[in-house]
Amino acid sequence: MSPRPLLSVCMIVKNEERLLPDCLLSIADVADEVIIIDTGSTDGTISIAEQYHAKVALHPWSNHFADARNAALQQATGEWILSLDADERLVPEDQFAFKELLQKANCTSEGWFLQVEHTLSEDPQATPASVNPLLRVFRNRPEYRFEGAIHEQIAPVILRERPQAELGFSTIRLRHIGYQPDIVRDKRKIERNAELLELTLAREGREPFHLFNLAVERIRQGKMDQALILLREARATTPISATFAHLMVKYEALTCAALGRYEEAVQLCAAGISHYPDYTDLHFAKAIYHDAAGDRGAALRAMREAARLGVPPSHYHTEGGVGTYRAYAQLAAWALESRAWHDADAAYRASLDDARCPASVWLAWQRMRVISGIAPAVDTSSVAWLTTQTEARQLTLQKAHMRTLACNEQIDAAKHPMPSEPAASHTTMPLGGQQDTPLTPPLTDHSALTNAEGALRLMHQADIALARIQQQPCGSAAAKLNRLVIPIGTLALTIAEQEARPHE
Repeated sequence: MSPRPLLSVCMIVKNEERLLPDCLLSIADVADEVIIIDTGSTDGTISIAEQYHAKVALHPWSNHFADARNAALQQATGEWILSLDADERLVPEDQFAFKELLQKANCTSEGWFLQVEHTLSEDPQATPASVNPLLRVFRNRPEYRFEGAIHEQIAPVILRERPQAELGFSTIRLRHIGYQPDIVRDKRKIERNAELLELTLAREGREPFHLFNLAVERIRQGKMDQALILLREARATTPISATFAHLMVKYEALTCAALGRYEEAVQLCAAGISHYPDYTDLHFAKAIYHDAAGDRGAALRAMREAARLGVPPSHYHTEGGVGTYRAYAQLAAWALESRAWHDADAAYRASLDDARCPASVWLAWQRMRVISGIAPAVDTSSVAWLTTQTEARQLTLQKAHMRTLACNEQIDAAKHPMPSEPAASHTTMPLGGQQDTPLTPPLTDHSALTNAEGALRLMHQADIALARIQQQPCGSAAAKLNRLVIPIGTLALTIAEQEARPHE
């Protein structure tokens, strides 16, 4: 008799021909069998699933996610289950660790939370918008079945069936790309989720978890007043120990801030911190709301605490970079406003220590160094981060940086009458190079980069005007500050990178 399979990957799908191949490819080396329940595809989904040797079964859609997932569990024969969606991928670097997790799992372990990274790009290097620990791996037992028409759960079922069960938190990552705007739009995800949650509340009563999830959909719809009412109703009956309670506090503060109630948002964050002192996101949010309320001193203290805490423990839902590059980049921005150039320089350097720090931060750091005169435009430390990037990204950043240098070359012209003709393009030394060589242009056939180039040209023109003003003693400080805190081009560059990097 052949040994029992170790891992069964269980999925439900409908019209996923675009996303399914990459999903199945990501688990090909770890899955012993793949069970796919199709709820009514009319595209090539079933054919793709069969090409990857998945076991496919049809199941009529009944507006109930748990029913569909349980249909897949019913057919699974592995010792362990991995519950997966077509818009998720097991991160390649974590495949070996995932195999070890199952092979060495303690006999008392009944399941594992994985880190589900929600990104807005299919680019594997994109920074996650948020990270959510979810129980996706659990033992295959007949009594373990999902519950809930939407946002279905199995952890409460496992703990109810086996109160002493151990559920571990793993650092293994699943990358979720289902929040990409085009995917959300195509599938009407927000409207569908809200409708199902309304039906669930009507059928099962006003359970706090369902209220919370409906509030999240209302936030996505921009209905902040409705979201706040739902969150407060949920909070009234939610214990602090609930797995989603910390996130509920953060979202309630967010809705208050969106409604302009910043002091209230600060108080909610402070109350949450008293229960979850190591939850970095609350310290970060508190800093932002303090600043919006006009208390920069309190904002600085809260942001420094977020940076000190760093990445929160794995059982928290978190946003990408709040304890690393985002915290330090914000400290740098506030230091710029105070003209504390060396503090800004140190904060930018700390931000770039995070491998996922976006290129726009590097560019902002370079502009600050050039405009403030804190360091030469090109030196070893300024290019250390750049040299680790891909060639296409280097070219894009170099061109943006050269435009900044070109702007600064116009400072000398401020002492003379304004030229009648626009400044000619400059031949400049590439970063890290030693010869006078024209800079090779970045990708030019991508519309996003074309738009970024236009934005950078506008930045170039604005920077020249500000540079002229900077030569006058009465306007020097204000001009320098404006040149640093209004990074017109860096925003365009960030957007361009997000769209262009999958094409590298």
